[in-house]
Order: sequence, then structure tokens, then C-alpha cells
Amino acid sequence: MRVRNPFAEATTSLIDIAFILILFFAISLIFTPETTIPLVLPNDFTGGDKVIEVGDELLVQIEREGAVFVGGELLAPAEASDSLLFELCDRLFADLKIQKPEARVLLRADSGAVWDRPIQVMQAVGRNGIGVSIALNPRNIAGTTP
Repeated sequence: MRVRNPFAEATTSLIDIAFILILFFAISLIFTPETTIPLVLPNDFTGGDKVIEVGDELLVQIEREGAVFVGGELLAPAEASDSLLFELCDRLFADLKIQKPEARVLLRADSGAVWDRPIQVMQAVGRNGIGVSIALNPRNIAGTTP
């Protein structure tokens, strides 16, 4: 005589229900493609204006070679190390935060610039609790006209 295991029959039913639920949620899940904005940075700032007056915003410009200008004046040459750049920016933004607590930084980087330069500047800005904006060329953003 065979002995039936009632637990085996109940487990099979639970597994079936679990697979049906997984299938239901997988089918009902809606995949939406992420919308992205093509980001094309401006080229070659060497011939343009280095100073932009925008209220309480301080312009930080990073050229293709890696030189960093703040308000039109050279802060760090292209040969300066990342740690030196971070230290100079940190000191500058700490003073800016004390002098103008509501000040913001406008970051304008050349598209050919090495990205460690803008990142060092953004880290120094964030460390001091100052808001930062990134200057873009509006002709390069999808859906806008010059």
C-alpha cells in the first residue's frame, strides 16, 4: 500500500501559483524608453569672452588645454595637478560662500577638455555647499532653436 504525502501535493500547487504571479507581473510591466538630451558642449573658448556677468553667479571656465579661469582671471594653468586645482578651488569657493552665501557658480567647459578638470571644480563647489550651473550652447540641445 502506498502512503500519500499531502505536503508534496500542496507544494506543487504553491509553485504553480508563484510562477503564474511572476508571469502576470512580467507581462503587466511596462517598459518605457528613457528620454535623453544630447549634450554637445561648446568648442574652443580661447577666442571668446572670459567674463560673463550673470547676477551672483561666478563664471568658472575650463579651456581645452586644461587651464581654469575664474571670472576671467587664471586660477590654475593647464600644467597644475588635480590636487592643486582642487585645493585652489576649495579655498576660493570657501571664501565665496563666506562673502556671498547666495552665490552660485556657472561652469563652462570646452568639449575637448579632459573631464577630470570640471569634476574637480564641481567637487570643490559641492563641498562648500554652493549651487552650480553648467553652461551649454542652446543650439545643441534637442528641441530648441538658436
